[in-house]
Formats: sequence, C-alpha cells, structure tokens
Amino acid sequence: MLSVSVIVVCADPLTVREILLAAEELNMIDSGEYVFFNIELFSSLNNASLTPWYVGNDTAERNERAKKAYSALLMVTARTPNNEAYRNFSVEVKRVAQEKYNYTFGNESVSTFVTSFYDAVLLYGLALNETLEKGGNQSDGTAIVKAMWNKTFTGITGDVNINDNGDRIADYSLLDMDPTTHEFKVYPHIDL
Repeated sequence: MLSVSVIVVCADPLTVREILLAAEELNMIDSGEYVFFNIELFSSLNNASLTPWYVGNDTAERNERAKKAYSALLMVTARTPNNEAYRNFSVEVKRVAQEKYNYTFGNESVSTFVTSFYDAVLLYGLALNETLEKGGNQSDGTAIVKAMWNKTFTGITGDVNINDNGDRIADYSLLDMDPTTHEFKVYPHIDL
C-alpha cells in the first residue's frame, strides 16, 4: 500500500523554489509519495507567479529541475476578482501610487489584501451607520462588531459574506501546473 504525505508550505517564492529543489534532490518528486501545497499569501498572478519555477539568473539545469519539482505542487491563493468594480479600483490604486508615492505597479495586479482591506472599511462603515440608526453611538465597539455579523454586501471583491461568528467567507483559487505549457493555471474556486 502506497503511503502519501502532504507537505504544506507558506513562504516567499524563492524559498518555496529552494524547498522544492531540495525535495527533487531527495527523490521526493518522482516517488509519488509526496504532494506539496503552497499557500500564496501575496500572489498577484503576474507572469512570474505563472512560472515560479523559472529564475532568469539561475542555470538551465536548475530551472529544469525546478520545473519538474513544481509538477508536484498545488498552490492555494486568494481569488482575484474579475469584475468592473475591481478593475476600476485597481486602476485608481495604481494611479494614486504613481502620483503620490512614485510607485509603479507595472503589470502586477493590486494585491487582494488591499481590496479586502477596502471591503473591511466598507463593512465597518455599514455597521457604524446601522448602530447609529438604532440609537447607538460610535464608541460602542461591541454593538458595531455585532452589526457586522451575519452580513452580506457587495464590495470591491464582489459579494462579501460575514457569518454568525464574524468570520468572512473567503474565496480561494487552486492553481496547478499545466503539463503542456508549464504555467500555473487557476482551476476551481474554493469557497471557505
């Protein structure tokens, strides 16, 4: 009977690559006994994240080994919204970053953490208004937090759902490397 081990990694892309290269060197990729999951916290799904196994200033041999190693990896990342509100928000964030802070995103997407933070501020505003409409006051943190629970509204990221524990029901994407193109592609979205 074949025993399978799942290894969960949460690290920056170069560290993940080095871990997978070490796994390849230890014959953990070809054995079929190991699968790796990488939790991408700051993914923007730009070209570098589609081929994370490739590093331009590394040797061809190490890049080939890394490509092989990444075939055993699945990546989980926050789903990047695909709606007009998100696209407009991204354009505005990039404009403000360039004009006020001389920062250029280039082809990078705006991090989903930025959009989620924006949605969190919207949620706070909705809960504060609801608390004030009920005769509460802005200093009553308990009432404001309770007004956030069991709430659904449309934010920059799409529908924002907060459950009865006050937890956001988030959407994630699962990425797997396409064996033909050797690029990571989004497969089903996961609602948690």
